[in-house]
Amino acid sequence: MSSFFDTLAPEYIRTLPVYQPGKPVEELSRELGIHDAIKIASNENPMGPSPRALEAASRALTRAHLYPHGDAHYLRRAVAERAEVGPDQLVFGAGSNELIGLAITALCRRGQDEVVFPRYSFVSYKLTAMALGVPFVETEVTDELGCDVDALIAAMGPRTKLVFLANPNNPTGSHVRAADFERILEALPPQTLLVVDEAYHEYAVAADADAAYPTSQSYQADEPRILTLRTFSKIYGLAGLRIGYGVGHPQVIDCLNRVRRPFNANSVAQAAAQAALDDEHHIARSQTAAREGIEVLSEAARAVGFRPYPSLANFILVGVGREAEPVYQALLRSGVIVRPMAGWGLPQHLRISVGTAAEMKRVATALTQLA
Repeated sequence: MSSFFDTLAPEYIRTLPVYQPGKPVEELSRELGIHDAIKIASNENPMGPSPRALEAASRALTRAHLYPHGDAHYLRRAVAERAEVGPDQLVFGAGSNELIGLAITALCRRGQDEVVFPRYSFVSYKLTAMALGVPFVETEVTDELGCDVDALIAAMGPRTKLVFLANPNNPTGSHVRAADFERILEALPPQTLLVVDEAYHEYAVAADADAAYPTSQSYQADEPRILTLRTFSKIYGLAGLRIGYGVGHPQVIDCLNRVRRPFNANSVAQAAAQAALDDEHHIARSQTAAREGIEVLSEAARAVGFRPYPSLANFILVGVGREAEPVYQALLRSGVIVRPMAGWGLPQHLRISVGTAAEMKRVATALTQLA
C-alpha cells in the first residue's frame, strides 16, 4: 500500500509544513509541575470578551439546534452600519484565516497566478497558498523587520493576483505608513488585488500618535482593488468563536461568497460579534491595556539588553541577540509562556503578548531574572 499513500495527495500537500500551535497552558503546567503558569503567546485579549458578547452568546446557545443565518443577516446589517458600507460589500468567515483562503481560492488561477507578501508576515498567507498549490513570493524586509515597500513593489508582476499586507503585521508588530501605503496602491498591476489584513486595526488606531497609520477601507472609494480583512478575535476577545469579515467591492465580495461554504459563521459567534461591536467601554479598556502593556514589556526587555521592536498591536517582538530557545525555556520554567519565533524564520526572537497588569509585572520580573 506504500505506493498508494505515496500518491494519495499532490506533492504540494505532502510537503506542506504543519502549523504548530502552542500547547494548552494546562498541559504545559502539568508537564513542568507549575501551578500558576501564564500564557502570553497568542495575542489574545487579556480583558476577555465583552460582557455584552457573553450575554448574547448565552442567549444564542438556546437556539443551537437551528442553523445559523447563512448570510450573517443581523451581523451583516450591524457591521454595514458601523463601517458605512453596503451589505453587499461584506463577507463573513471563521476569522481572518478562512477569509485568506477564500480570497486565494476564488481569485487565483492555479498555474497562472501568484501571491506576494513581505517576509515574516502572518504565516497563513504562505501556508494557504501552499495548500492550494498557488506559487508565492516573499519579499525582503527592512532592518526593523518591517515591509520594504520598494522590494514589495519590485516583486509585483504580470502573474501577481494578490498582494497580502498585514498592517500592523504579525509577528513583527511593524506597520506601513500612509505615504508608503499609497505608493503600494499606485504600483498595483492592473490585475492585482491588495488584501490588507487589519486584525489589529483597533489597537493601531488608538496607538497612532504620529505614525500616520492608514485605514485601508478609507481608500476603497477611489481604489476598488482593495480587500480589507478584520476580525473579532483580537480586541473584541472572541478568538475562540472564530468570526471575522472582509470589506471590499461588491464584485470582489461576490466571488468570495461563491466559494464560501454555507453556514460557515456559527450562530453563537454571530450573536456575540454583533453585541461586541457596540461595547465601546470594553474596546477602550482593551486599547489602554495594550498600550500600557507594550510600555512595560518594552522597558523590561531593554533592561536586560534585549531589543523590543515597535508595535501598534497588542504584542511585541523581542530580539534576544542569540538563540532564543534557551531564553524561552528559562521563561517557561518561571511559568511564563511566550512564543518562540524559530518557526517564522526568526530563531533569535520571541513574541510576547500583552496580558493583565499583574501578568505584565510577572513577565518583567521573569525577564529581570535572566540578566
